[in-house]
Amino acid sequence: MTYAEVKENARGLLRPLAQYVADLGIPPTAITVAGLAFSVLAALSLGTGHFLRAAVLLVIAGVCDMIDGASARAGNRTSPRGAFLDSTIDRYSDAVVLLGAMHYYLVRAPGAPEVLTAGIVLVALAGSMLTSYTRARAESIGEDCRVGIAERSERMILLIVGAAFGHDVLRVALWLLATASHVTAIQRVRHIMACSGRDRGLR
Repeated sequence: MTYAEVKENARGLLRPLAQYVADLGIPPTAITVAGLAFSVLAALSLGTGHFLRAAVLLVIAGVCDMIDGASARAGNRTSPRGAFLDSTIDRYSDAVVLLGAMHYYLVRAPGAPEVLTAGIVLVALAGSMLTSYTRARAESIGEDCRVGIAERSERMILLIVGAAFGHDVLRVALWLLATASHVTAIQRVRHIMACSGRDRGLR
């Protein structure tokens, strides 16, 4: 079974939950906002060194992220405004979690401040924003850009695993996240430039 198949199976397992949420009449926007709230709580947990709690909260935030769109489709409540809000709030969620990790390594970690690790968090934050921006910009010109080694779900998994195993593993996860996110952004730029050059004769 490929990783893509694993991801699709995971989404399939959550479809009944998304349908149940839609049947309850819970607005997809409420689920999106709930995901942001759990991300903020995860950031506070990371910032104070409560790593296992942070990992659990990140899992819940990830579930919210996976079912908000599915519940919107199940309840026939999709809209461009909802998709825009979802995408925007996802960026805030990414940023606040990483800022929580930065606070920990600057203030709370043994031997703090860990300036190098804090710098890596900034690099990871920039990479996360760039991966999202490149996809959004590509879609605005009519190109599909679901490519790269670290989409949002992979980035979330890195943070969850890192948080679950404590600050040393989290530090490694942040290095991986910083690297993988920028590699993904570059992969997306290359993909769109190749598509544009082939389809429209651009240079």
